[in-house]
Amino acid sequence: MVPGRIIAVTAACAGFSACQPDLAHHPINLDFPGNGGHAVSSPEPIEAGKPLPLSPLQQEAIVVGVTRWLKDGASAQFGEMGASRNSRGVIAVCGTVDGRNTAGRLVGLSPFVGVLKGTAAVPIFVLVEIGTAAADRAVVVSICRDSGIPGIG
Repeated sequence: MVPGRIIAVTAACAGFSACQPDLAHHPINLDFPGNGGHAVSSPEPIEAGKPLPLSPLQQEAIVVGVTRWLKDGASAQFGEMGASRNSRGVIAVCGTVDGRNTAGRLVGLSPFVGVLKGTAAVPIFVLVEIGTAAADRAVVVSICRDSGIPGIG
């Protein structure tokens, strides 16, 4: 075989083997009732839990979990926080946070809701929603109240 042909065949094989589909640009479809999808069954009501004091490690996890979703996490100022644990062991957390918007102005305290996962030694906070708009604020406050955490927002 001619040396130039070997190089060309090797380069072509390497080029074809490097071709991978770009899955990041594939559309996804989340089919649930909130976006017009079909519910498989009726949603269960939110179970109110019993109040649960938050440890310093849990509070730190909550701050980290919320600030990573803010436009300017360094400007975050937290208000009250509360938690409850339901009969299935799910720990719901609600609180309020203020932060700067893209214009650099504080937007005012907004309620947030999320779930504490992980262990007591390594807690992880998963943020569900920050209620910055009026409609979102009402939903977050309602979820907090139904979860057994009244008085947030």
